[in-house]
Amino acid sequence: MTDALYAAMSMPDSCQLGKRVYKKLFIENGTLTAADKRAFTDDIDTIVWEYTLKPSTLPVKGYEDDEREYHEVAVIQVNLKTDKRTRRICEVVHRTIPYPIFLVLVLSPRLAISVAQKRFSRAEHGAIVAEDIRLTPWIDGDDPDPIHRQFIESLALPTLPQTDFLALYSGLVDRVAALEAARLTGEYRLGTSPQQAKERLGRLADCRSIEQEIAELRAALKKETHFNRQVELNTRIKSLEAELRSYAQTL
Repeated sequence: MTDALYAAMSMPDSCQLGKRVYKKLFIENGTLTAADKRAFTDDIDTIVWEYTLKPSTLPVKGYEDDEREYHEVAVIQVNLKTDKRTRRICEVVHRTIPYPIFLVLVLSPRLAISVAQKRFSRAEHGAIVAEDIRLTPWIDGDDPDPIHRQFIESLALPTLPQTDFLALYSGLVDRVAALEAARLTGEYRLGTSPQQAKERLGRLADCRSIEQEIAELRAALKKETHFNRQVELNTRIKSLEAELRSYAQTL
């Protein structure tokens, strides 16, 4: 299943690592709550550092400025026993490993992808902060639907920006964002420029905010017993749904 994903990505043999990462490294080195530790103990089967993309294994140069350092990209696979706390596991992995990570989560026959940009912490010297952690929906690894198939095909390394590893990784983020947008538009489209991709990330954040408000209002509506208040909530929900459709047209 993941072999097909990595083949579609055209992962060079020179990048293959296949090194087991032990869960205790996250438990001992990360700032984990008791619930986080249970997630790693109970929800995860194995963690494997599958590939390392760096200048010595891929003809792409590193990137560094005052805010970021992208000298390599790690491809890490987390084999799960359950998907109960998948998002939290993503957050812990991204925040514990300082490199930008292309994270592949597997619960056979399904898989999901997570990405997050990294920057230097402004509060703690030498620390790395994971920003805007994104997670795709679950994808049928054996028989993906047409949009998911387009997404997987778009991950091919030769089609990604090759200027440096920040550009390459930003291309991966754009593809995950395009899949998120496709949920609202019904069509998988990549950004035509870095600026357009950046603007779409902002619009997707607005869409998530609207969807969250709609979900909260619907929950309140289920509990509301007064008719006038029910009408008020319904009216607000319909207004937000119209606003969401308008935003979706810009994605």
